[in-house]
Amino acid sequence: MQEDNSSHDPFNWGYLISALGVLLALPLMFVIVGWFVFYL
Repeated sequence: MQEDNSSHDPFNWGYLISALGVLLALPLMFVIVGWFVFYL
């Protein structure tokens, strides 16, 4: 029986993926909002 030790892992992949997602979403958010403002 394998223990689920992911919650005690100091380096969690979820945090890394979410941080990269936020860094990508912040510049793209202004582009998307700019498109809506321009086209609507």
